[in-house]
Amino acid sequence: MKKLFIVMMLVSGMAAVQPAGAQVHINVNIGNQPQWGPYGYNQARYYYLPEINAYYDVYNRTYIYQDRRSWVTTRQLPRRFANINLYNTYKVVINTTDPWRDNRFHRNRYDRYRYDHTQVSIRDYAYRNDKRDKNVYRNNHGNRNYAHSRNDRGRY
Repeated sequence: MKKLFIVMMLVSGMAAVQPAGAQVHINVNIGNQPQWGPYGYNQARYYYLPEINAYYDVYNRTYIYQDRRSWVTTRQLPRRFANINLYNTYKVVINTTDPWRDNRFHRNRYDRYRYDHTQVSIRDYAYRNDKRDKNVYRNNHGNRNYAHSRNDRGRY
């Protein structure tokens, strides 16, 4: 009887215990490109910004710029760069470690893009595609036709 009682207690105790349902959800945005980043790149570690001769670290979300003779890392650009629009300034993708060590090379090579505002950002590309999809209709044959004229294709 004692054995039966112990077995019953073990069985009821096991039934009362629920399995541990520990769920761990980690949302890490390492390497997520900012919306002002250039469209068309799957991975970028750094952006070089020729207009201000600075770098943006995508992983750490920090800016690296030269202050006098040393390189400074901050979360926000200083006031002297307040008039820079990151959505339309040119960005060069650089996937090397410590790219500021090659700053003289980057400055010489990409200086011609200093005032080039033709590069499409991720945000602007998404907006253009949304706008384009709204201008699409299907004809009787099920083919996609665009509501704009042939001369406007590719320009928005």
